[in-house]
Amino acid sequence: MEEKRIPLAWTVRWRRIRSQTIPIACFAAALFASGWLWRWHGASVQGVGEVDGLRVDITSPTAGLVIALPSQRRGQWTVFDRVTAGDIIARIDDQQLEATKSLLRRDVKDLIDQVKQLEEQQAAGGAEVDESVRRALAYEQSRLQAIEQLASTPAPMGANEARPSDAAPPELSEQVAAETRDEIVRMREARRALDVRWEELSLRTGLLEIPAPISGTLVNVYCWPGQIVHPGGLIATIAADHGQHIVGYVPEHSTIQPKVGMRVTLRARMSGAPRLTSEIEEVGQMIEQLPAHQRAIANLPQWGLPVRIKMPAEAVLKPGALVDIVFHTADAR
Repeated sequence: MEEKRIPLAWTVRWRRIRSQTIPIACFAAALFASGWLWRWHGASVQGVGEVDGLRVDITSPTAGLVIALPSQRRGQWTVFDRVTAGDIIARIDDQQLEATKSLLRRDVKDLIDQVKQLEEQQAAGGAEVDESVRRALAYEQSRLQAIEQLASTPAPMGANEARPSDAAPPELSEQVAAETRDEIVRMREARRALDVRWEELSLRTGLLEIPAPISGTLVNVYCWPGQIVHPGGLIATIAADHGQHIVGYVPEHSTIQPKVGMRVTLRARMSGAPRLTSEIEEVGQMIEQLPAHQRAIANLPQWGLPVRIKMPAEAVLKPGALVDIVFHTADAR
């Protein structure tokens, strides 16, 4: 007797597929995806890095009173103001410099009096004064008067204005008496010493206006007009607006040996941030402790090998931003 199968309805067959075939297919797909992800991540190691920005401290080159923090936009610099390289950050009244200039003017006046006294002695001698002596004394007197005038100017001068004429002094003739010749040589050496002192003072005068060495943002202002600063005292801190590179860490327990040129993938810790490709520029020589804000658990110390990563040209990352790093060992060279 021939057996006949009772045909199953499609609803029953579909229920069987859903209960048996689909779970097996999903398991196989998940297994394949896990293997692919494991293989992709097996040749890499996760790390964390921070965009390193340049910070420059503005310090006072001398002791003095802060006169102004001159800003063309606000009248006075304050925190988070944008500065451009070359902007004057502070003006300082150097009281010690003024005292030194006063002492220089006194020494110049004393030497001028000595030159005039020698002229009077030559004229009172009865004999005709040698023309070369007259020219030499006039030259020394004009140089001393120039130094005196420059030292009496309250405002800073440029490099060309702050330097007296460099014309060669006139030579003395052989007929000049030895005593007179020695006295003129002594005065000439004394005047040259005053020239050197004035050049040093003119350089210090130029430092009374302190310019910004870089463009960026003022992140700290440490003193205000009316306060006294000491040599090396902090006036302000400027932070560059753009990061120069990224400093990351390879975890200490990792078997990865970072090398210059190794490819890395970067991703900023923000919503929708794209993945960027870069490479290692330099590798540190010793294991260091990670900064607290870069650790997975802030109060749990972690160590790693620091590496410097090239900043991608297309990256828009502010200094201090944290980035996740994937190191690709297959691309190390």
